[in-house]
Amino acid sequence: MNIDDLAFRIGYFRNSKNLSARELSLRLGKSPTYINQIESRNFNISLPMLLDIIEVLEISCAEFFADNYTSYKQDKEIIEILSKLSPDRKKTFIDLMKNTK
Repeated sequence: MNIDDLAFRIGYFRNSKNLSARELSLRLGKSPTYINQIESRNFNISLPMLLDIIEVLEISCAEFFADNYTSYKQDKEIIEILSKLSPDRKKTFIDLMKNTK
């Protein structure tokens, strides 16, 4: 993952939480333009600061770094539901999904 990916994901999650860049910056104890600088790729971010941003956004590192971060919660919910099914029901589900293509 490069700085462009990090900056994009910070913006994505910030927007999904309805936070302005200014508000996120202030919650981090940084200048009001700090997040704008990161999202504009004008400033490199340290790992501790990235972890602080993830914490303030109230998401997990797994969600932030997931390949399918836009559907992470739905994917996780599906996996939790499937893990509770009996083997027979799992097979039925798989067969059903194969037939919906």
